[in-house]
Amino acid sequence: MCNPYQPINKRGTVVFKPDKTFLLFYQLIIIVVVSVLIYLYTLGNDFAYDDKFTITNNYLIRSWHKIPTIFTSDYFTSSGELSYRPVVTLSYFVDYFFWHLNPLGYHLTNLFLHSLNSVLLFFLFTRLFNVIKDEPDKESRAFFPQNPEVCISRIQATKKSVPFIASLIFCTYPILTEAVNAVSYREDIMAATFYFAAFLFYLKTHQRQSVLWYGISLICYFLGLFSKEMAVTFPILIGLHDVLRHGKTLFTFKRIRYYIGYILITVFYITLRFVFLHNPTESYIPYPQNSLWINFLTMSKVIASYIKLLFFPVHLNADYVVPNTSSPGELSFILSFLLIISVMVITYRLFFYSKTLFFSILWFFVTLLPVLNIIPIENIMAERYLYIPLVGFCILGGQLLSLIPRSGLKSDILTSWSFPFIISIVLTGFCWQTCNRAKIWFDDLSLWSTTVIDSPQSSRAHNNLGVLYKKMGFIDAAMKEYNTAIQIRPDYSEAHGNIANVYLNKGLSILDKRVLSKTHDNPAKAYVDEGHLKNAIAEYKKSIEISPFNETAHFNLGVTYGKLGLTNEAEIEYKNVIQMNNNNPHAHNNLGNIYEDRDLLDNAMTEYKLSASIDPESAITHNNMGNVYVKKGSFDEAIMEYKLATKYDPKGIIYHENLGNTYTKKGLIEEAIAEFELITNMDPKNASSYVSLITLYWNHKRDSQKAIQYLKELSVLEPEQSEAINKMIEKLGVKE
Repeated sequence: MCNPYQPINKRGTVVFKPDKTFLLFYQLIIIVVVSVLIYLYTLGNDFAYDDKFTITNNYLIRSWHKIPTIFTSDYFTSSGELSYRPVVTLSYFVDYFFWHLNPLGYHLTNLFLHSLNSVLLFFLFTRLFNVIKDEPDKESRAFFPQNPEVCISRIQATKKSVPFIASLIFCTYPILTEAVNAVSYREDIMAATFYFAAFLFYLKTHQRQSVLWYGISLICYFLGLFSKEMAVTFPILIGLHDVLRHGKTLFTFKRIRYYIGYILITVFYITLRFVFLHNPTESYIPYPQNSLWINFLTMSKVIASYIKLLFFPVHLNADYVVPNTSSPGELSFILSFLLIISVMVITYRLFFYSKTLFFSILWFFVTLLPVLNIIPIENIMAERYLYIPLVGFCILGGQLLSLIPRSGLKSDILTSWSFPFIISIVLTGFCWQTCNRAKIWFDDLSLWSTTVIDSPQSSRAHNNLGVLYKKMGFIDAAMKEYNTAIQIRPDYSEAHGNIANVYLNKGLSILDKRVLSKTHDNPAKAYVDEGHLKNAIAEYKKSIEISPFNETAHFNLGVTYGKLGLTNEAEIEYKNVIQMNNNNPHAHNNLGNIYEDRDLLDNAMTEYKLSASIDPESAITHNNMGNVYVKKGSFDEAIMEYKLATKYDPKGIIYHENLGNTYTKKGLIEEAIAEFELITNMDPKNASSYVSLITLYWNHKRDSQKAIQYLKELSVLEPEQSEAINKMIEKLGVKE
């Protein structure tokens, strides 16, 4: 019998016999290298898209003692998630421990998982694809009556290479760039990791009747469920696989017993998710136009779009806009419906021709079910949703490739050099497109500026681009993008909130100028007179009216009230934020500021401590705690908090000033002098630090020379204050 990997001459003679282990190792190396190299550019990318919610602004992942939180209902407010994915959140804990907020480490983890998935699929494909027997069968003899042995060997060689080719298709396919490049979408990659592993070990369980493999498969399924909800389709998929493989022999206790474990895990997950934790059906996200019928029509177009993307992965987009379909008579729906019907007919015919091809299509549709808006989701279409369903396409492509040698062509051209050449060209095209797509995810500016062009009707893209313009100081451009977003979607709460932010910042700028110039007796009134604050409040209220649980809008409205001195109104808004999310450190801190201003020091300290427990590295919170301790006369505690503030923000001059002043009150003169001298080094134009040093050296150190030195530096720094400096010299009795 011939080894399928052996080169065969025209007579069917074996000319070389390579080692199978070596070939396996060689294929695995190629898969790993390709999957890494193709996304190597990703390692230089910044955080993008939703990464600011899951990583940069997620205080939950910054402290190990908060890990128990992810197993409670507080997880949803702490993480900012509507879904329950604690396994993914745990991976963020690990990344933050090693990398803090360095995006390199997070992207490295995503890349590792994607490469691992490609390897897992290689082994899974090896088991899923049916390899024909070594001896010629009747079908093959009918196709190749002259020399069936040679042809069968070629078929075997092709089929042996199919898992390898299918894995390469998966790891290079451009559709997966979103999931790999965006750290926040690691959920899709991790769910796939455990999904593939669970399936692989399930197949090994049947092969070896091993309890160990069965237990590992159950664990992987459990972890997959708590990585992303899409894993819930796993029991359905293995059931369909077993039906196609075993037929009627499936319905025996010996085989059915394997399903019990998966069913129990599924029941546990559903009970935990829907009963004890946040029920996703209670989400504020509605069906399109609050209609199940419109949802059905619209999602039909989405399914058709997914099918098109599988075969033609071009014009990829970070934010697909799918207009609602209200009537079955619309041309877009008719075309989508015809495409779906065609696929269903082909699927039916494939059942009688090839069980593997039939299963590949089932894989796609079954794994796609959780993201078909059965339970309303915010994004009804996204490329990342295809990470697991794409496997069905890879099985389909791989199986079709295995049929090429059976085409009946007498020429050896197709099965010799053309076949690998065509495959190489296709994979090279995938790699090129994937690399180019990865560059778009370099940062938010690159992503959203591209998305606005690719999807001009995307309100999210215009809004997010406006946020970036605002950060860059292009206020007019930002307002244009915000207004465009609202024109597209008038009920876009976040866009209204961002417009309010612009008005607020403009008003604050005017307020600061008036305070510095002292041109107005009532800066707050002047601020109102400018109209910016009124506009800000109106937009924040509009944002809250559209989305009552818009935490950011409530918080910023509280900030606006606080700047006007309307502390009662500000207090209400901060309490609203805390009620929605008790793990918002900024709301606790600002509420503490209000209590401190009212001399409710105990209440203020309570809020500051809550803020610090959520964000232990917040310099301003530690500074505020120090201020309260100073007012209470607890200087040792105040010094400790100020030191923490300077640790987390070494360039925060106000923190060093407070620390220096507290040292002075404590009688620690040398330490106080060190702090103020540090301030003068960081900010040579800081006049108050010179005054403090002059006082310390004269009153406490009795060092007139040092006092004179700093007096001279102060006079140079502020020549217009020469009169005041002379008075200080007279007061200190210093004479040159």
